[in-house]
Amino acid sequence: MGQQGSATIILNHKTSTGRVAALSAWVCLLLAGAAIAMPAAEQTAAPAAPHSATNSSPAVLAGFPMNDEIRIKVRELRGLAVSPDGKSILAGITDATAEGGLPHLWLLGPGMKPRQLTFTRPGDRGGETSAQFSPDGKSVLFLASRDDARSLFRLPLAGGEPERLQITKSQKGEVAGAWGGALKKDNLVVPGGYAFSPDGKYLALWGEDPEDPAIKARKERKDDGYNHEEPEQHTFLYMVDFTTGAMRPVKLDGKFASASWSYDSTDMIVKTDPRSDLTGPDGSFWRVNPDTLAATRLDLPKTAGGVAYLPGRKRMVFTNRCIEDAPLDCNELYVQDLATGQVKNLTPDFDGDIPASFTVLPTGDLALIIPTHIRTRLATLSTTTGAVTWHDFGLPVAGSLVFNEKLSAWAFSGTGPTDPSTVFLASKWGAKPVAIEAPALMPSTWAKVPSKLVDWQNDGLTIEGILYMPPNIAPGTKVPLVMNIHGGPSGRFQDDYSAAIQMLVAEGWAVMQPNIRGSTGYGAKFQGANKNDLGGADFRDVMGGVDMLLKNYSIDESKMALIGYSYGGEMAGFVVGKTNRFKAIVSGAPVTNQFSEYGTERGTFYDRWYYGRPWDHFADVWRQSPISTVMHAKTPFLLLQGAEDVTDPLGQSLEMWRALSQYGAPVALIVYPREGHGETLGNFHSLVSQEPWHGVDLRRRMFGFLRAAFAGESDPLAIARKDVP
Repeated sequence: MGQQGSATIILNHKTSTGRVAALSAWVCLLLAGAAIAMPAAEQTAAPAAPHSATNSSPAVLAGFPMNDEIRIKVRELRGLAVSPDGKSILAGITDATAEGGLPHLWLLGPGMKPRQLTFTRPGDRGGETSAQFSPDGKSVLFLASRDDARSLFRLPLAGGEPERLQITKSQKGEVAGAWGGALKKDNLVVPGGYAFSPDGKYLALWGEDPEDPAIKARKERKDDGYNHEEPEQHTFLYMVDFTTGAMRPVKLDGKFASASWSYDSTDMIVKTDPRSDLTGPDGSFWRVNPDTLAATRLDLPKTAGGVAYLPGRKRMVFTNRCIEDAPLDCNELYVQDLATGQVKNLTPDFDGDIPASFTVLPTGDLALIIPTHIRTRLATLSTTTGAVTWHDFGLPVAGSLVFNEKLSAWAFSGTGPTDPSTVFLASKWGAKPVAIEAPALMPSTWAKVPSKLVDWQNDGLTIEGILYMPPNIAPGTKVPLVMNIHGGPSGRFQDDYSAAIQMLVAEGWAVMQPNIRGSTGYGAKFQGANKNDLGGADFRDVMGGVDMLLKNYSIDESKMALIGYSYGGEMAGFVVGKTNRFKAIVSGAPVTNQFSEYGTERGTFYDRWYYGRPWDHFADVWRQSPISTVMHAKTPFLLLQGAEDVTDPLGQSLEMWRALSQYGAPVALIVYPREGHGETLGNFHSLVSQEPWHGVDLRRRMFGFLRAAFAGESDPLAIARKDVP
């Protein structure tokens, strides 16, 4: 099954087991500053344009300008941070796809015109990510890959070029670090992340060891056969002197997984976890003294997630797996009395998702963002009673919650069905925020389509969906319907702004996005309701939603289509073999054969919750494989697949294409080179891409296929098969 993420959906599928780093790249770009002098880099650098923003794509269809506007006008917000004085925000905002799609840093603030601070340089890969404002407010830190080396950089805000923190580790384990100097070519530690202590005294950094010289030499002479096992992880934790760059390694038993500072900077909570595909989560937790680097093991469950001391250090909070039988990414929140050892579940039967990350407030309560049904809300959760206080701000979906270390300012993004992502700033937690001006993310000329919450009953559960209807429907007119199924299964649709929805509705089509059983945001019982039943009641949830729409809305039953990506693509595979009610089906990166998926995907522990090891449950697993009913398929079926996908590999689409072809069903398979699971997902959802034309091409084929099917053409897949339109 496949993991995905987008501005339109919230998904947790397989992230807990590390199966996909694909969309973990929706990395927060954390940085902020007050009124600052323009760095020299901003004064001299000119934006690079690796792909023309003015020339139309050769794949654009006549009469489909929105497709090329996605390429030349759409950008994305990639995280926020607040300045130490609380007066400014730094936002990570991508270039448009036509300009390379890389994220860069912008300075925002009340009454301030947005100002871009960093630009694409020749040879850049990935843009600037994971940025923060230094505690003294004099510099900006960020991760970037420059000159073929990924490093932590420090940019002085008074002017000048960024300095590189060069970290080396010898074969004997000797570690050295320093700012600046000529770039070293060998034995460099590759940083993966870093975090300042709340008091600004310490900087923790974790990074991957240099490649073994012997292995590197073998690769260079192409003597590069390898043992196929889970790759050995070589990420370690260091304490850094921010002024000099000097490094001290933190020695722990086990493999580094994560680190977070305590609210008072007294210590760090560090998790080590082998993350074995055989055992699943098997974490150990350590309390690390930043002065002595002494580590004390904490008595916590091996499946725990976020861990923090509460003020006074008499209690500790942590997340752990749900008591209800549910996928491993289902969390509940616990508080432990450190004197007695007594543990209390604060969130049993919670109607929503408990995130693994949260902020400890001075009161001892927690500030966090909670997904619940189709909303994602700011909330304060009491660590005494578990009661939740909601902090609504006028839009249904919040994200990217950040704060300065004094907790004197909080920033976050907000969005709704007619509102692209907007940056907000509040003077204190729970206070009314103000909207902050930022660069435009979407074309201003696009119509804004409102949403409608609908629900229906199936197999003992209430199923919710988000419906979008085209405007100004003439009385008596019925419109085509596109059903869109989210990924996961542990995922959901939320009530936010979606470029893909705007494009679909602009065609005159109604769109339904159902949160069928197995979705997150509805509690553990709902999330676990599809165990050993993929393609069963979840399929009936989908069809029940179709029947509800036909009964209550002006939908043309002769013009219905279904699309989906990842698990949504898997559901598309179930649908094509179980019903002929749709005119067209689009399946992106699907699972089609659970046996071969399990044997070739990267990581299997997540899948085992749904049906166990497939060889032990042959009949059940074959029943839950879409390819098992492919002999009944008649509906035209379009497969979209990234060639480098290791989450739901190319072989899954190849098997479906071959089976449908040999049974005589109409099918086409489109493959995108260089793309993994997340990259093709982004293009499917009309997001920014670093591939200049793949998104335009995918949407050209998909929309052309849907149009032809609704028009009743005899071979609606013909337009999708054309590599040169």
